[in-house]
Amino acid sequence: MKLFETMILENNEIKRLSLHKERIQNSCEALKINFDNKQWDKVISHILENYPNQLKRLKIMIDQQGEVSFEIAELPDKQYFTARLVKLDKAVNKQDLIHKTTQRDHLQHDHSTDLILLHDDKGKILEFDIGNIMVKEDEQCYTPEFEQDFLRGTMRRSLIEQGSLEIKNYDVTTFVRKLQNNEIKVFLLNSLREVADVEIYL
Repeated sequence: MKLFETMILENNEIKRLSLHKERIQNSCEALKINFDNKQWDKVISHILENYPNQLKRLKIMIDQQGEVSFEIAELPDKQYFTARLVKLDKAVNKQDLIHKTTQRDHLQHDHSTDLILLHDDKGKILEFDIGNIMVKEDEQCYTPEFEQDFLRGTMRRSLIEQGSLEIKNYDVTTFVRKLQNNEIKVFLLNSLREVADVEIYL
């Protein structure tokens, strides 16, 4: 098992780096993994020095021994996704839900749509398999309340702190009805794509 963060490296800057660092630090503490601040800073400096003036996907990982590693790849440019609703298995370990680890079995699917949109057994809309959900209704943007039931993304947090995203829960029945009546639009939030359009297949 490893903890990881995926980020945009763009023109000698890693976007939302402080938020990513804070999240992985908190996860290390919760999962009793040593976080070496000096090693982290050394890896970040190495990346910035060796990949100047580039637009890339950056993945930083910390293993159970606290070792930091990274991967650089091309940044995906997909900005439109399809998704379908899937009920989250009640047996999923809470730590796997709220921390970004390589234990992602609960997010596996057959890719008949690009994404899956999870909801719990009570019907609360939670998150996509690769990011948080944003629902636009009446010119206001909403995202579900965190109740120890999904991964809080850095893009979600950034938009909340900017005041452009408010907290509101949707249950599946209401969500589907509003989709069918074209009362809401749905978007994916994640640090790589920032905000992307999603079409929900019902």
